[in-house]
Amino acid sequence: MANLHSQLLLLLILVVSLFLASTQPSLAHSRKLILQSPKKVADSHHFGSLNDVRLYLERFGYKEKPLDNDLTKDTLTTESSLYAAISLYQQTNHLNVTGKLDSETVARMMTPRCGMPDVFPSGGKGGSRYSKLLHVVGRYKAFDNMIPWTKVNITYTFATTIPLVSLEALRKSCQGAFQHWAAVTPFHFLEAGKGEHGDLTIGFYSGDHGDGSPFDGPGHVWAHAFAPQDGRVHFDGSEQWSTTTPTSEEIDLESVALHEIGHALGLNHSIDQNAVMYAYIGQGVVKRELQQDDIDGIKSIYPPK
Repeated sequence: MANLHSQLLLLLILVVSLFLASTQPSLAHSRKLILQSPKKVADSHHFGSLNDVRLYLERFGYKEKPLDNDLTKDTLTTESSLYAAISLYQQTNHLNVTGKLDSETVARMMTPRCGMPDVFPSGGKGGSRYSKLLHVVGRYKAFDNMIPWTKVNITYTFATTIPLVSLEALRKSCQGAFQHWAAVTPFHFLEAGKGEHGDLTIGFYSGDHGDGSPFDGPGHVWAHAFAPQDGRVHFDGSEQWSTTTPTSEEIDLESVALHEIGHALGLNHSIDQNAVMYAYIGQGVVKRELQQDDIDGIKSIYPPK
């Protein structure tokens, strides 16, 4: 009887071992699962392949976009070909620098963010057509080759709104954001009179809206703005905006306005994750107060007199 029990126990162990082995994904399958995350995330962030990751890294400036005659490279994307770009992305975003698409890196890429790139192509000649073309001091960054504002009174107008956000609600959110920047700069921000064109033009847009930076639907990219003295500040009209206290499914309009106005004044993205000018902000997050990094950054462009 004891011998029979031993045989049954060995058989049970064998069956369990075979079952566990059959349920363990291969390394290649694990990589696929990292890129094909739960449906809600996949629908929002469009990560389904290494090509999607490559396009993401190109869009936000971590990888050089191929020239027209290099488009055949699109079919040759491998993780090793993205090593340098992934490493730069990880370094910039305070992740473990491995050059590999680990789950932490992909999770950060899936976090909603501003649509402005973090790094810019140089367009120059020589061995590499790619560089950081940014003036970096500490953690904050300022746009290079911009023309800072020289006037004290900066005016703004509202070009468009959406049913979810009334003009009054948009005005209130932007006024709150302007007050914070006014407190640390020489500027006075004034709404332009009816029929007048403001220095800044603020509005909601969807999809391709003619500025070369199309919005991508709900999730991922909330807004973008351009360096001085362009003046355009655009919010994605397809998002679930909140002008009060955002729920976990909403994005706080004033927090995003504070960030985008920083771009319109000349600041690019900070690598300080606490700063308003950090590229990423998720649903339900409120960042309505400038941090020291933001203040140091803006004063590097517009020093106190």
